[in-house]
Amino acid sequence: MFENEKPIQKDKLNNQVYDRLCTLLREGEFTPGEPVRVSRIAEAFGVSAMPVREALTRLAAVGVMANVSGRSVGVPMMTREELSDLRDVRLEIETKAVEWAVKNQTPEFVNELEVMLADLLQAEKARDVRGFIKNNYAFHFRLYQQANSPVLMDIINTLWLRVSPHLYHADQRSRHRISNDNHKLIIDAVRGRDVETAQKALIADVTGSYDDLVLALFSATSA
Repeated sequence: MFENEKPIQKDKLNNQVYDRLCTLLREGEFTPGEPVRVSRIAEAFGVSAMPVREALTRLAAVGVMANVSGRSVGVPMMTREELSDLRDVRLEIETKAVEWAVKNQTPEFVNELEVMLADLLQAEKARDVRGFIKNNYAFHFRLYQQANSPVLMDIINTLWLRVSPHLYHADQRSRHRISNDNHKLIIDAVRGRDVETAQKALIADVTGSYDDLVLALFSATSA
């Protein structure tokens, strides 16, 4: 973890540290429940502990990170109820983003989604879990950005920061084909300006992913 990190430049330090931590969270560099010392993060970034603590405080305020023990932090484990709540909120927020994105559809936007789907299909074929999750993030966020609502994007970003680390530690390769089927349905619906179909495909994608995640995380404990 953190071996390839480059020192952060001194200007706008706090925001850079925060953005770097967000990227690492989305890329699965933090294992839920595993403590990481603040000093280790600071050393990897080439900064003092202060901006790291400030960034972690911002992430802790929205439930993304938590103090684990002493000077260590980590991604908190989630209960089944917390995951279900997160899923339900995502469905409410992200279906609204899809509605607005469809209404703002352009041919160039549809072409961008097609290119991203090709990357997802390649990751699926290669059984590249990390590649799939990263490309899935890129696809969904490009879709939601078309809603042209910075406030909505801030909310969605926080929701994804909370769930992303868990996705890397549950084998969902069997879901990738189904997820890509839903992605194709979304693109076709966006192209046809069909809000209802796009929303249904998104709901199926999010719900299916969460069902598999819950099964992977809790099947052993409930057996």
